[in-house]
Amino acid sequence: MKILMKYYIDKEWTCGDTYDTLEWYDTTIPKPTEEEFDLKYDDLLLDEMREERNRLLRESDYTALPDFPQRDKWIVYREALRDFPSIWLPDRPFPEKPE
Repeated sequence: MKILMKYYIDKEWTCGDTYDTLEWYDTTIPKPTEEEFDLKYDDLLLDEMREERNRLLRESDYTALPDFPQRDKWIVYREALRDFPSIWLPDRPFPEKPE
């Protein structure tokens, strides 16, 4: 359902919990295949990971101020967050915040 809501919100369809329940009414494009949905799912996971990573970066912006205690640890953490998309896998956790 997330895939439909993100990538096909402007199309006409109804759906239950599985691909088999997807009823495609839109005439502008053909019904996406299950393989296309699998590819979109990978894109969706990557988008969600980036959104979470960006949220964590925004929440830690203040730690980059010159007078912030343990600033060096936070700089390393923020660098790890920025580098995270290049090493991300769906089961890989985000870098740990410094204490």
